[in-house]
Amino acid sequence: MLPQLIFRTLRSANMRCIAKFCWNFGVKGMLSVEKFKRRIRRGEYFPPFLYVSILNSCNLRCQGCWVDVEEKDAIDLDTLNRTITDAKRHGNAFFGILGGEPFMHPQLLDLLAAHPDCYFQVFTNGQLITEKTAKRLREIGNSTPLVSIEGREITSDSRRGKKEVFTRT
Repeated sequence: MLPQLIFRTLRSANMRCIAKFCWNFGVKGMLSVEKFKRRIRRGEYFPPFLYVSILNSCNLRCQGCWVDVEEKDAIDLDTLNRTITDAKRHGNAFFGILGGEPFMHPQLLDLLAAHPDCYFQVFTNGQLITEKTAKRLREIGNSTPLVSIEGREITSDSRRGKKEVFTRT
C-alpha cells in the first residue's frame, strides 16, 4: 500500500511541491529536531514543531468539538507572521495550522505565502477548499491540507451536524 501511495504521489503531484516538502519538512524538520535536542541539553525549552490555532470558528457543528462556533475570534496576520518568524529563529520549519476551520481565516493563504521556507500542515474539514483555493495552495507549494473525515455518509452527517458533509468533503 505504501509503495503504491509513493508511486502515485510522484506520478501525479507537482514536483516543485514535492521538492519543497522534502526540503522544508524532511531536511529542515530533522535539523529542527536536532536543534531542539541541543536546546534541551542547555536547559532551554522551545518545541521543534509548533501547532497554531489561528481562529475559533467553524462552518460545521461537530459533536464533541471544543470550538465556540459562534465566536469569530481570529489571530491577525501580523501576529501570526511574528509567531512564525520567531519560531524560525529557533530553527523551526514545520507548523500545524488548526482552528476551528483554518480555511475560514481570511488571510490563511497570505500567511502560507509569506513563509516559503516553511512547511505547513493545515488541519481542515475540507469543505472550503474550492478549485481556486486548491490552485493557490499548489502555487504556494508549502502546505498540505489534512482533511478530517468522520465515518461514512450517515455517521458523518450525524456527527458533523449538517447534511451531505461526507459527499462535499
